[in-house]
Amino acid sequence: MSEEVQSARAKHQASKQLEVSHTLRAHHRAWFEELQRRAADGQPYVICHPTTPHEIFEALDIPYVVDAWYAGIVAARRQSKHYSDVLSAHGYHRGLRRYNSLGYGVVLDPNHPDKPWGGLPKAAGIVSWNSEGGALELAEHWNVPFIGLDQPACRVMHPNWWDMHRWNWEDFDESYRIDFMESQFRRVVAFAERLAGRRMDYERLAAVVDRVNEQEMYFDRIRSILATAPKLPVRLGEVMSQTMGIQWHRGSEWGLKQARAFYEEVKARADAGKWVCPNEKYRFMYVGSGLWQKLEFFNSFEESHGVVFVRSNYLSIASDGYLRFGATNPLRALASRYSILALQMWIPPMGGAWAVHEARTHRVNASVNLDRKGRGVTFVTRALEEAGIPVLDIEADPVDANAWNDDRIRSQVIEFIEERVARAGE
Repeated sequence: MSEEVQSARAKHQASKQLEVSHTLRAHHRAWFEELQRRAADGQPYVICHPTTPHEIFEALDIPYVVDAWYAGIVAARRQSKHYSDVLSAHGYHRGLRRYNSLGYGVVLDPNHPDKPWGGLPKAAGIVSWNSEGGALELAEHWNVPFIGLDQPACRVMHPNWWDMHRWNWEDFDESYRIDFMESQFRRVVAFAERLAGRRMDYERLAAVVDRVNEQEMYFDRIRSILATAPKLPVRLGEVMSQTMGIQWHRGSEWGLKQARAFYEEVKARADAGKWVCPNEKYRFMYVGSGLWQKLEFFNSFEESHGVVFVRSNYLSIASDGYLRFGATNPLRALASRYSILALQMWIPPMGGAWAVHEARTHRVNASVNLDRKGRGVTFVTRALEEAGIPVLDIEADPVDANAWNDDRIRSQVIEFIEERVARAGE
């Protein structure tokens, strides 16, 4: 067998999807079909924002759907343009964040013949942040309870927060902030208890919190592999899909099992030297919400320019943002986690310091940042540029196809690679 044929076969093998990607899709389809059957039988389920305490519902066996997960399904099915237009037709402005509201668009179009995965059945309630658009409107549309939460502002900023979160979270998150969050979460518990028809078993909640910690440690090991391996063993689109697909079921037995299988498969590929791009030349990081409508974007510059995307916020915040060790009160551990979760990725100086730390750890040559107004991306871009890391800010919505111009964005990235990144390496 010639070296050329061997190389071609190795490349083909490396480009194959992970086996866990197939099991993830199969599980989600079966799980969602079961949820629809249960809802049709009158059993309650809840819609949640990604960074709200899902663990409470997991501990009481109440199914929940994450609004951003369902928006990702809509986008992946190439239906985001239609449902974004539905929202606009109902008077919701183009600036409304589609990432959490596309499900509402599906609900507003009940007669559509091809609703994503059969559509969203009516929920028993919605838990979200008061600052998020679309959640309250959906609750009012269905006439169901809306549990609106607020994140208290930080008084003390710790740029190296990733070194503190796991064990020193009471100091980092400030006791008064944790107290406030815990009081809000007791409202969530009371709501969940009414739906479940029984009281919370806090020992079971503690077991759920422990499983989340164990699950996130598998993500941490995967991040270490991606950061230190000679080349990239798995594409970023798969990493993001797998990470968030598991996070939507965090603390469940299935979530822990899937995280372990994910880690073992990535490790096996790295140990065997199965690289997604054998001619890897430039390592990019990605800052922003997932491009669920265009995940192939992250591998579209491999052959032409040797560019691989090695890092996103999703896997890294799983490693640095969720872990809470040493808790004696599981609800307080959750209150700490969600008092700041996601905000530390953006607000200065924490967001910029973390991005620079991540860039250096992952040995990146450049960063592509999804520019989301009001999310602090400007400060992250500034910190990376000041650290000598070239940044391309692209304007797009992570799920709305109306805001994505493929030719324009591809041209921007190619010019960025050839004019800034390549020259910086000379």
